[in-house]
Amino acid sequence: MEQHINGVHLGIKNHKCTLCDFKTAQKSQLKHHINVKHLRQKNHECNQCNFQAYDKSSLTRHINVVHLGIKNHKCSHCDYRAPLRSTIKTHIDAVHLGLRNHKCSQCDYRAATKRTLKLHTETTHLGLKKFKCPHCDYKANHKSNVIAHVNSVHLNIKGFNCSQCDYQTSLRRSLKMHIKLKHLGIKEHQCSQCDYQTTTKSALKTHMNSKHFGIKNHKCTLCTYAAYHKSALTRHTNSVHLNIKSFNCSYCDYQASEKSSVKRHIEGVHTLIKHKYSWNNPKLHRYRLN
Repeated sequence: MEQHINGVHLGIKNHKCTLCDFKTAQKSQLKHHINVKHLRQKNHECNQCNFQAYDKSSLTRHINVVHLGIKNHKCSHCDYRAPLRSTIKTHIDAVHLGLRNHKCSQCDYRAATKRTLKLHTETTHLGLKKFKCPHCDYKANHKSNVIAHVNSVHLNIKGFNCSQCDYQTSLRRSLKMHIKLKHLGIKEHQCSQCDYQTTTKSALKTHMNSKHFGIKNHKCTLCTYAAYHKSALTRHTNSVHLNIKSFNCSYCDYQASEKSSVKRHIEGVHTLIKHKYSWNNPKLHRYRLN
């Protein structure tokens, strides 16, 4: 009780760190501070995976979220649920209030969280890609992007299906954009120089760079090739420099680096073969049985 009154109500912090200016009212908090900030000791280990934590509360949160899937906190504006109250607050600020309090020091980008801003800086300005595909040279700054890449390219798994058409994708955000664009006709972002409209701010920026400014921001590190779109640069690198052919013909051994090439191959080669040996071919009419 005395520690509570001193720390919370009187602001008295008798326990001081000898390595920095940190002060606290509780000896246990000082010990935790030294372990985390200076000794970097993770004494709490998960018994179901390799996760380690500095404190017991972090380990408990890890188990609840990762292994038990417990999400006790619900958004008051939608059905979104999360394991932490702080995550709900961040969700409300970003999604429902549109707050972007964290500004990039190198461009006009603003983010809802420090973590998102850090990812933006690492990706856009530093060019860092921490996560690598175990099957090819693909790299990404988000682990979720690598998982989606593996599912889509290597395993051909598309877990997100449109309820209104046959569209399938490996990314939730791609499905969301598809529904907005194709079924709802929602295009929130308007070009200031022409009639172009799109569902995402990034797509509008790409449009401005390619159509109005002629800026090709995505440059190949192995040759002089430059592209308007990151996806075009990836296709170029895979096809020209890495000779990666991820798309296979379902009728023969033909492989290509682009799905469109496989489609042209099928239409050009196998459609002709089917027609040649089809009863619809006039040359085979005389062999028909009456």
